[in-house]
Amino acid sequence: MFHLTRRIMAGLPMAPVLLGLGDQPGLLAVPPALTALVVLLRDRQIRRRVGLAAWPSDGFARHVLVDDLAKLLGHSLLALPLFLIGHALRATLLPV
Repeated sequence: MFHLTRRIMAGLPMAPVLLGLGDQPGLLAVPPALTALVVLLRDRQIRRRVGLAAWPSDGFARHVLVDDLAKLLGHSLLALPLFLIGHALRATLLPV
């Protein structure tokens, strides 16, 4: 469960570069939105497993959610510069 989020977060910075290479600025919000959906579904799954357990388990679920959302925010802030790098690569590789 935790390994999947690590893999998604590791591949997330590559999405804006690929979108820049494809010259698709309209799709720039799709990867963070899908990642947020996965993070929120995972949070619901963790909380469902916790059930009526003690507060530390609920605190762990909150910690995981906040940590993942903070990483997602960081990746989202880097999306525009990475998109521009991909767009510059496209202009360099495919001169008009």
